[in-house]
Amino acid sequence: MGTNAEAIASVLADAGVEYMFGLPGGEVVALLAACRSVGIQFYLTGHEASAAFMADVTGQITGRPGVCVATLGPGAMNLCLGVANAYLDRSPVLALTGQLSTAVEPDMPHQRLPLTRIFSGMTKASVVVSGAGTDGLARACLALAAEPPCGPVHLALPSNLATTPVAPGRGPELDAAPSPSGAGAALEEIGAMLAEAARPLLVVGIGCGVRDAPAVRAFVDRTGIPFLVTPKAKGILPEDAPGFLGVVGGMAIDRAVMETVDQADFLLGVGFDPVECDKTWYVGRRIANLARAATAETSYRPVECLGSIADHLARLGDGAPRATWPAEVLAAARARMRPTAGAGAPGALSPLAAVRTLREALPRETVLACDVGSHKYFAGQFWQSYDPHTFFMSNGLSGMGYGVPAAIAAKLQFPARPAVALVGDGGMMMMLHNLTFLRQYDVPVVVVCFVDATLSLIRLAEERRGLDPYGVDFPAPEFARIAGGFGIRGVTTKTLGELRDAVQKAVEAREPAVVAVPVDINEYRAYC
Repeated sequence: MGTNAEAIASVLADAGVEYMFGLPGGEVVALLAACRSVGIQFYLTGHEASAAFMADVTGQITGRPGVCVATLGPGAMNLCLGVANAYLDRSPVLALTGQLSTAVEPDMPHQRLPLTRIFSGMTKASVVVSGAGTDGLARACLALAAEPPCGPVHLALPSNLATTPVAPGRGPELDAAPSPSGAGAALEEIGAMLAEAARPLLVVGIGCGVRDAPAVRAFVDRTGIPFLVTPKAKGILPEDAPGFLGVVGGMAIDRAVMETVDQADFLLGVGFDPVECDKTWYVGRRIANLARAATAETSYRPVECLGSIADHLARLGDGAPRATWPAEVLAAARARMRPTAGAGAPGALSPLAAVRTLREALPRETVLACDVGSHKYFAGQFWQSYDPHTFFMSNGLSGMGYGVPAAIAAKLQFPARPAVALVGDGGMMMMLHNLTFLRQYDVPVVVVCFVDATLSLIRLAEERRGLDPYGVDFPAPEFARIAGGFGIRGVTTKTLGELRDAVQKAVEAREPAVVAVPVDINEYRAYC
């Protein structure tokens, strides 16, 4: 009988896991060796949070849990940011950590932390290997992570049990947090609500997966119903379609989007989940939702039909009438989504113009991974997405540092597609270590860094409260020169033409690059 580490590795390999991300420690080296022996590649990251972000995006794309690994104590704590992100972005992840040897844990407080208590608040379950039934426990962890609503599961392996044979008997049970419950409504009830509506509006959200996209597109084509998407659902429907009326959930020009929502008399959610919204605009509206798991809580009480989204849309679309929005109302809604870009300040570009230039310069299938900051609001609203899995953003948690590791994970999954990380200078400073990853593993991600020498989103929040900017400004690093120190090509662009040329050349060269773009924060004041 194999060891506990070998049992976990075997289960991962059988589940189709091809690689994992992390930072090793003495307590997990046996697990890494066991995974290596079954053909699972280990990617070394410079920080455990990056490993968890990469596992998150891998899980989003593949539909099976992405895997991240960290040692006990500080390694496990560093993992928490990305694990929490996976929890609120509904991503299937298996977070593996070491833990103290069971032989010394009762008497040795050094690096001893109650990992199951810590992780239980940000995972669907957190459990420690007991030494018995480890293969069954690992399979249960993977299954739970992939069960709707998807999310992370934490599994800790005590260092002494990693190298001991699996004992006979049953392992510990998963003490899983209860999923949102609800019996759901009859599809006929939702069909009646749709038939009664004069101005129905589709809202596509995070719970709508890539396998649902053909059914959603067919439903829109059949009914002519206009639609909004949340940031995590960008690409499920093409944003150059005439029915697209914007991105809802708190992105740029949110007031314009809310004006469109207010004109609707019925909202039909397709995988809509309030976790993506920074305001409670969905409460108290006439709304129904097609979902795999219930989303209702407290004051939010949609009429929900649970199960296969694709099947329900096919049935609902068969008898649905064509949408009857007045043409002039739809035209006005579309016009609100096309604000004019500013001229920028001396030596700094308009962020809106820069985002539009990036979109025009890059192929349609380009994958954009966006970090958190003011630029997130512009990319979420103004970067057009046309296909699933071409746009990634930390939204439920909205954690800075996500952009570069997310782009790396997407590029590993889609090697033929250009991959771009759009980050701010604050987030870039958090995640510079990923430039080593790009060079070490020769991953041709283009990192576009908007530089404004401030945490502009927080600065604007201070201004709106009548406060002087405080604790938000810093000297802007020369990111192009820093990239050179990592062995990566770096360039600073000062015009839209230079920006276009720089990203196109990097994509054509199929090499990692950092493109620094000084931007003017005044436009953020107007649209964020």
